[in-house]
Amino acid sequence: MRQIQLMALIGSTKDHSSNQKLVKFLKKLSETKISEAQNKANPSDTRELNADQGEVFLEELKVHWDVFPISGLPYFDPDLDKENPAPVAGSAATDQTDHQNPRNDTKASSSENAPNSHNIQATLDSETGLESKPATFSLDPDNPQNVPKADHLRIPTVVQQLRDKIQAADGVLICTPEYVFSLPGILKNALEWLVSTTVLTNKPMALITAAASGDKAKESLELIVRTLGGRFTADTSIHIRGIAGKFNSEGILEDPTVITRLKNLYQQWLELITENKDH
Repeated sequence: MRQIQLMALIGSTKDHSSNQKLVKFLKKLSETKISEAQNKANPSDTRELNADQGEVFLEELKVHWDVFPISGLPYFDPDLDKENPAPVAGSAATDQTDHQNPRNDTKASSSENAPNSHNIQATLDSETGLESKPATFSLDPDNPQNVPKADHLRIPTVVQQLRDKIQAADGVLICTPEYVFSLPGILKNALEWLVSTTVLTNKPMALITAAASGDKAKESLELIVRTLGGRFTADTSIHIRGIAGKFNSEGILEDPTVITRLKNLYQQWLELITENKDH
């Protein structure tokens, strides 16, 4: 059985938000086995999805999810990041952020900018096996090019871990509301930390904009993802208007049209991922 690693970035921090609920719905699809009716209807092709039949899943795939807590990222500083080379997964020379705040021109420390960053950092270190370690290097007077740039040494660990996790993921989902006709600040901040990297280049993407309106946020998100090199199609980028009314009083998604669209997005996204892994 093939293993698929998915990463989700959510533009809302509240557990009960509509966007959090949509991601939970997609995660449940990953746990759903293909139905007996689906097998009988398509005995020779378990990869075919018919959203109207309900229980759908690519039977030969085992899917793992990771949701990254982007609210714990420090504010993006273009002067800090502009000379940073493309990230390397597992890089040790990533952080001295507890002592060198990217926003040194303010009175606020990085921990004040992101009050939960220490807890998030501890959780990420535990889950990934990555620990914040001082960068080490040796000076070679005959080869000064070996001296690392200061900017590279100052990239916060939590930022490097975001990059490493995205690099390692087979596909990335971004699910976001709209805020003042654009993306929420925490999501825009996370994406800005990826600009100087190649971690999203040709990465299969699923994009969901769910809001009262959301037209401008969808346009902005698609433009940014294209700029970063992400790969998506019309089927893997959807816009759900009036999202609050799609759930019942218990917070369960019950709109049949939205359910069908999400299942189709999930299927098409997994197809992009498997195609990408096969090449």
